[in-house]
Amino acid sequence: MGNVISSQKHHYLKTKELKETGFESLIEVSSCVRGAIIELVSDDSCGDAINLLKAAKVDRSLNLDDLGDNTDGWLTKRHESAGSATVTLCNDSKIVGIDIDTTGFTDSCPSCASVEGYQYSTMTHLFSYNQWQVVLPQSRINADSHNFFSIKDTNVYSSVRLNIVPGGGIARFRVYGEISPDWSDTSKDYNLASANLGARIVRWTDQRNANNPSILFDNGTEISDGWLTPRSRFGEGRNDFILIQLATAGILESITIDTTGFGANLPENVFIQGCYSEDIDPHHDQFASWTCLVSYGPVGPADETVFYNSYKKPVTHIRLYLIPDGGIQQIKVMGKPSKKDKKQPLLIQPSAKEKSIQDWVKKQEDKVVGAMIDQYNKRSAVEQLNVVDHTTNRSKRLRSD
Repeated sequence: MGNVISSQKHHYLKTKELKETGFESLIEVSSCVRGAIIELVSDDSCGDAINLLKAAKVDRSLNLDDLGDNTDGWLTKRHESAGSATVTLCNDSKIVGIDIDTTGFTDSCPSCASVEGYQYSTMTHLFSYNQWQVVLPQSRINADSHNFFSIKDTNVYSSVRLNIVPGGGIARFRVYGEISPDWSDTSKDYNLASANLGARIVRWTDQRNANNPSILFDNGTEISDGWLTPRSRFGEGRNDFILIQLATAGILESITIDTTGFGANLPENVFIQGCYSEDIDPHHDQFASWTCLVSYGPVGPADETVFYNSYKKPVTHIRLYLIPDGGIQQIKVMGKPSKKDKKQPLLIQPSAKEKSIQDWVKKQEDKVVGAMIDQYNKRSAVEQLNVVDHTTNRSKRLRSD
């Protein structure tokens, strides 16, 4: 393919489906839902650049020609030799994947695109610098299509700049990566369950009937923005749960349950557990031990209910149960980042008695080896050479056999 660019750091993916890229497990750090914004644009006379960051799928019919006024993408005016749009990411992030989506743009699609990242670096206490780094060099892109690129880059960026040649139309610009927040202020309490700091939902019950939960965002006001479970039937409670990997391990101060928008659909109680695990999903960690953080606590309608925590060991995951069913808008887990504990070894440690036996055996082996070396050193130089020659000849005979 003439429009494929490939190198050790940048690779064009031939697939047109997100699920085949491996980016689904990453965070879309350029989404306006997470707070990403258009910082600067060279020209968007024919299509607003904010469309690049929309979470909704592209309405292809709006981009097929220039006759309509409602373009669902970023479109520059005609005869522009180039165009650029600068995006402030939701947080400082490492970039792993990019999608330059040109759905609906055929004749007005640019020929090439490139991406730069804005990096802040401190070399010394007295000197620091800001600069743009090439994340994706100028590459050919396809019209009316997804253009996925995998990126290998260890740098952390706060903003990215999409450049197109010539000017034209881009429907969506999605940047997938790993958020790298600044935890340097150890005196500050952070919302460790914030999606913008890197927290994520790794498991929840009844994925077929329950809505896709989004309780890690702080901009929800309606039921569709939160998490609502199906109603219980036949007098039995559902007790659905959601499992959250916190942004980092932390000592928790409080847990807030926000029920804004759930005045008539809130649960009667919540039950919350916490654990420490280095696995993404602690359900696969045989050493994960769950501790009760909130035991059957009632929550108020369309309000924030705060539960203060007395457990003072590091926690990496939260498991929230809604009893017997209902919904919430958001969960906030306030706490201070902590150093991670060393993971418990998989092998069972020997008992004190077994260890003493092992130490005794090792000492005996050392004595035997030491005696052999002493006996060898007491021989004359001629005798030592004879031993070496005898050993060498014996090895040669074994190889020849």
